[in-house]
Amino acid sequence: MNKLNVILLVVALLSGLAVVTVQDRSRQYYISLDKAEKHEVQLEQDYARLKLEQAKLSNHTLIKEAAERQRLQPPGASDTRMIEMK
Repeated sequence: MNKLNVILLVVALLSGLAVVTVQDRSRQYYISLDKAEKHEVQLEQDYARLKLEQAKLSNHTLIKEAAERQRLQPPGASDTRMIEMK
């Protein structure tokens, strides 16, 4: 009976150690998931901000004003060359 008690004690200790290990690993995975979700939210906010900035910068009026400030003019007929495709 003594031998059986020792075996059961070892099995119980190993089982307890396995439970603690699994819980710790689960906690680590949850922490990683939480960090990844926060990073995802940050990336989505950055993407939305960049899309808004892109829309603002592609405004025709802003482009026209910038061209006037830099004294840019559209190319005339004399500046245009026709290339034949064979």
